[in-house]
Amino acid sequence: MHRGPTVSGAVPVSTVDSPHRILLAEESRSDWMLASQVLAQAGYVVDEVADGRSAVEAAAVCRYDLILMDLAMPGLDAVEATRRIRRLPHPRGDVPILTMTGTSSAEDKDRCFAAGIDGFLSTATDRLDLLEAVSHWVEAADDPTWRLEACPGVTPPLVNRRTLVQLEEDVGSDQLPEILLTFLRESERRVSLLEARVSANDPQGAADQAHALKGSAGTFGAMAFRQIVHELEQAGRAGACERLAVLLPELRLVVAATRARLCADYPFLAP
Repeated sequence: MHRGPTVSGAVPVSTVDSPHRILLAEESRSDWMLASQVLAQAGYVVDEVADGRSAVEAAAVCRYDLILMDLAMPGLDAVEATRRIRRLPHPRGDVPILTMTGTSSAEDKDRCFAAGIDGFLSTATDRLDLLEAVSHWVEAADDPTWRLEACPGVTPPLVNRRTLVQLEEDVGSDQLPEILLTFLRESERRVSLLEARVSANDPQGAADQAHALKGSAGTFGAMAFRQIVHELEQAGRAGACERLAVLLPELRLVVAATRARLCADYPFLAP
């Protein structure tokens, strides 16, 4: 375990070679000691800071695979710290960020998503769920096609920024606006078709539309979107019409949140 990079007088990080390095920003010493021990024993290199300002400074000088931040911290809270981290150049500004919180209202989640926070991890999460959530995010950042099932104790990310960065490198910044706009328009069209199939009591037709949505969502790193349509596809294949009807409102919320997240990251998408 380490006390963070050389920022604000902290002790320098170790030079231990590890495939995955995690930054933990937590005001409570007892909480970060426990989380650090669990993560270190699992083989992660963990850097620890006690506030949001130090988290921003650490992220600026070291590339992390994941940042875990307490939602409420002295000075800069997780929301403002995330805004500043997102302004850092690639790849440091593209790190997945989770906020740890005991409770989170809809308003809190909206503020977090708008700032660029990817998801939420309950402070009540036990050791195994913590490791499962961290593994989920670290592996998902490396491979956006990894794992579709819901992960206990953690909200799936709206957008995998590394996927979008790679997409921009592949197609060029000039082509990216048109491609992203096409993705959003096509998603809206297929969601409407999916809803129509559910209304028509056609679960297999709904599953076909969900399958098409799942592929495009994965291509664009829309991970929460991809997960919910995966669930819809499974329900459709099983003929579970009631489950489809239950999932549709959640799908609409995820679609709206994904659009808002992309519009915040790419202003050219905003109407």
